Amino acid sequence: MQSGFPGVSPGTGWPRPLATQEEIDRSPPSAWDSAIDDGYERRQFAPRGNTPNLSRSVSLSSSPSSASLSSRSPSRKTSLRGNAAEAMKRPPREWRTDFSLSGAGFLSGLLGNRARSKSFGGIGVQEKVVLHPYIRYNASKPPMYLDLRESPTSVNFRALRDRALNNWDLMRFVCEPPLPTMRLYHERLPWYIDVEAQNPSGVTLYELFAAIHYCMWTQIKNADYYNVEMTAEARAHVAEAWAGRCRSDEERSQGIRRVDYLMGRVIMEGIQKGKEGMFEIKTRKPGPN
Repeated sequence: MQSGFPGVSPGTGWPRPLATQEEIDRSPPSAWDSAIDDGYERRQFAPRGNTPNLSRSVSLSSSPSSASLSSRSPSRKTSLRGNAAEAMKRPPREWRTDFSLSGAGFLSGLLGNRARSKSFGGIGVQEKVVLHPYIRYNASKPPMYLDLRESPTSVNFRALRDRALNNWDLMRFVCEPPLPTMRLYHERLPWYIDVEAQNPSGVTLYELFAAIHYCMWTQIKNADYYNVEMTAEARAHVAEAWAGRCRSDEERSQGIRRVDYLMGRVIMEGIQKGKEGMFEIKTRKPGPN
């Protein structure tokens, strides 16, 4: 990885975690081109190369950039010393309290004070529901195929065979009986994905994929990249995923997104019932179906 690439910190070779506001403004979001057309609330989806609307994200000024790591820093030595100090901090409070790259329980003492997000669903409720066949995970015959680096319009459901995806497919409930809220997680993602129904009945497939896509395309903060949980090896894997995903200087300049934390396991094959009333996203590396 060469430091001459846009989005790469000079001297270190690491991609910067977040784009500048100017770069975000130059890349307006695009609507998911198969959005429901019956008055349903639309959400914004970004194809490869665009940046989603991140109005709820943290201040961009707190994240490093190629400029801040060069001209604004007295020296490369000082910059590296600052990164080392950042790497000793606790993970952000919005990270899952049960997430660890260093082994189960290793950081339980350090992370005990980090806030746990509100519980969704519940074990008793989850046991009664049956996931829709379109997404119900089966290791031998995965029900779906979606590259999480791409727009949800590219999703392929095994049950549809050769039929094209239509709006009615996306309006189906994720499970029966329908749930008004769902919480998803992935073993490699330090964030939960919360889904809330925009109708009185329950979460639909459209809302599920909307929430997943929004999460995956959210740009990370500096604290997500440098903390006690993110070892140099983990950062290297995330950087490798970033480099493999980006196909142009423009994409590289927009920095790391949460999807890069999957470290290459970007093909979603379904979801299954998980721990504590939540649902687990199942993925694999790209390759033959």
